[in-house]
Amino acid sequence: HTPILCIGHGVPAIVCRWAEQTSKGNMWKDIGLSDWLFDMDDEAHRAKVTEGVLKMATDLKASRQKVAEAQKIVHARQAATMKILAEHLPS
Repeated sequence: HTPILCIGHGVPAIVCRWAEQTSKGNMWKDIGLSDWLFDMDDEAHRAKVTEGVLKMATDLKASRQKVAEAQKIVHARQAATMKILAEHLPS
């Protein structure tokens, strides 16, 4: 859950996942952060973790912009979800 908290607070974060974590990484794809998602069961992905972290850390301006874009997606989806609930739940 730490990467989720990081993005919520504007801090760039990667997700390293394994098959046992089932669909945990899907949210990273859903909010536009697939560049920061690494499948540890895939040797090619494991080989790219260092490069991904260094890119994130050395271009912090771009990384923060990427986080801001992800936050926009999350906020829009949350607003849409709450609208649906408001329409269907008694007030």
